[in-house]
Amino acid sequence: MSPPDPLLAIALAFVALGLLDRLGLWMESRGWIYWRRRRARGSVLGTTFLELQKIFESGKTEHVIEAKQDGGKESPGPSAGRLAADHAEIDLLFREARAAVAARRQAEAHRAVDRLWMRLAVHIRAEHTVLFPALAETRPELKATLQTLREDHDVFMATLATAVNTLKGPEVDWAAAQAALVAVSSRLGPHNALEEESVYPLADQFPDAQRRRLVGDLSRELAALPRRYEEG
Repeated sequence: MSPPDPLLAIALAFVALGLLDRLGLWMESRGWIYWRRRRARGSVLGTTFLELQKIFESGKTEHVIEAKQDGGKESPGPSAGRLAADHAEIDLLFREARAAVAARRQAEAHRAVDRLWMRLAVHIRAEHTVLFPALAETRPELKATLQTLREDHDVFMATLATAVNTLKGPEVDWAAAQAALVAVSSRLGPHNALEEESVYPLADQFPDAQRRRLVGDLSRELAALPRRYEEG
């Protein structure tokens, strides 16, 4: 079989290009595309295509911006996020307690400070029984930090317990109750900042299996509130 004639192949190519050009001109005359003569105007198909292109390009840009913005922020892991959220809830209880003491409403103040004491005690228990032992085992450099946090916890619990008892008696020493809340509050802020910045993030750096177990154990401990708290 003889090879194809190169001249014939070239001729066929020119014919194909001519047909393609005529097809392009015909589509241009209907405003579907821009081929050689003019830009399409008034074509529904052309306008729709341009709008779709704008939407897709806009969506791409928004996704890029969101990705850059998200990349600039580090979201806390599940353990750090759960414990930090508990801090925020305890802060709300603290504000309620201080407001009730400032208003000198004894029953309300006693209930508010008691609920604060219970909620903080549960939070501390979760750290002492779950978080701190796990970190102490793998992060010996945290020994001094964890000891400082434990000492703070002892002060918080003792001071708030004294305030609860003060608010229970027939004659309330409002100045003492107020001073107790101020003392705890002034120490609690730096304490929480230290935990959230230097301790909690490490809890989410364990291997997957240990990290999941830690999250589960923390969640169970934090959810185990006394019945008196729920009734309050």
